[in-house]
Amino acid sequence: MSEPTNSTLQQVEQALPEEFIVRLKKQLEPHEYHAALESFKLQKPVTIRPNTLRATEEELLLQVHSAGMETQPITWCPQCHLLTKGTIRGLQELPLAESGGMYIQAASSMLAVYALQVEPEMRVLDMCAAPGSKTSLIAAMMQNQGMLVANDRSRKRLYRLREILQTQGATNVEVLCGPGERLGQSHADCFDRVLVDAPCCGEGRFRLDRPIRLSRWSMQEIQSLAKLQEQLLVAALRCVCVGGLVVYSTCTFAPEENEGVLEKVLSRNSIDAEIVQIPEHLHPPTTTNPLTKWNGKELTKDMSGAIRIIPNSTTTGFFIACLKRLS
Repeated sequence: MSEPTNSTLQQVEQALPEEFIVRLKKQLEPHEYHAALESFKLQKPVTIRPNTLRATEEELLLQVHSAGMETQPITWCPQCHLLTKGTIRGLQELPLAESGGMYIQAASSMLAVYALQVEPEMRVLDMCAAPGSKTSLIAAMMQNQGMLVANDRSRKRLYRLREILQTQGATNVEVLCGPGERLGQSHADCFDRVLVDAPCCGEGRFRLDRPIRLSRWSMQEIQSLAKLQEQLLVAALRCVCVGGLVVYSTCTFAPEENEGVLEKVLSRNSIDAEIVQIPEHLHPPTTTNPLTKWNGKELTKDMSGAIRIIPNSTTTGFFIACLKRLS
């Protein structure tokens, strides 16, 4: 990606909340900051994957390319391909889209699932599942074997979740509707893997052509979400068995929603867990290290295994941490 000009940067900065810009400069190195601003004015990258319950990767690519569209593989995300020529509309008109053999999903979103290291016959919980993109990928990785519980607090969003799971052929899924933070009591020690793709303020997905999302940004929202995120992660670590893994992910830069949540949860006396390394082959080229301090405060917990993903022309901004329950 070419280096954006000062005038371009200024135009993007002026379109974004001033406080957000001040905070982002403190979090990122200059080249990372420039890349993030550049991504905000680009069209959202379109990436696809096969739904292996319905089709192979080869079948998907053959159909896409035969329709005159072009793709390139995302090397750090298994079976993920970036659309370089064509449109979402064109993809949606393909037979595999209708039959559920193809799924359009952000690469960084897929990565959070791959970091969970799911295998068939496991017991898996997707704590904040709707609308179902990650749930359907988990089901495919499990080959419809084992137990997959998909929970979401929004009954309205669950209609879309069920529709997606049916189209995708995911048959090993039990759908629950309720606050994820309560599952630590009702489903303690029940799962081998838990995914917490937490509700967040979405900074990593900012786009100038979507001003509504930008207008909703506020520190009040960040602080409110951080409290919920902490409750969700605590519940997830109670739901997972000893030795099991929990993946915590967001699509935001805000340290309060990322490193801050991990710091608070891991500092609890009732929690015995550690952050473990995400496999190296799942690290995008724009991966950067988590913060070690914020707002003048040093973070005391070892978060070196977590990754921040700087957005660019192939993916959106993301934060992913994999935690192992120790006792």
